Amino acid sequence: MIPNTDPSAWRIVMDASEATLSSGHETRDFDGSFYLSPDESLAGFTLRVSLPGGPELLWESANLEGGTEVRGSSLLHLGRRRAPADVSGFCARVPVGRTGNTYLKIVLAATFSPLRLRWPRWRVRPVTLRLFSEIRPTVLPSR
Repeated sequence: MIPNTDPSAWRIVMDASEATLSSGHETRDFDGSFYLSPDESLAGFTLRVSLPGGPELLWESANLEGGTEVRGSSLLHLGRRRAPADVSGFCARVPVGRTGNTYLKIVLAATFSPLRLRWPRWRVRPVTLRLFSEIRPTVLPSR
């Protein structure tokens, strides 16, 4: 078993990751960390998302609840502005062929108030941020 407490034991697979906003923006240009609990459920995250031609967003959450299905609260930072929102999604273990190895598939979504963000293009509609990602072990577990 790969230790969840060792940050170097896991890596985010950027080729299988994408962040999208309901405004039509999508990007693979983000970095950050996912925090796993000892039972390998998603406990939290801190992600910096760079939008093409736009600002950098910081999206974070701590103390997520659940196992495969996760839920909790999150904050989206846009400069000095902050918008809270509930976050939900899943974190599922996916087997790799017949090797017995697995990786974690993460899907998260949160809808933020456009008034809190004060971003003119989004004044009328809520802003939904979705993230698809995979976390894979950096080393294969020994048998």
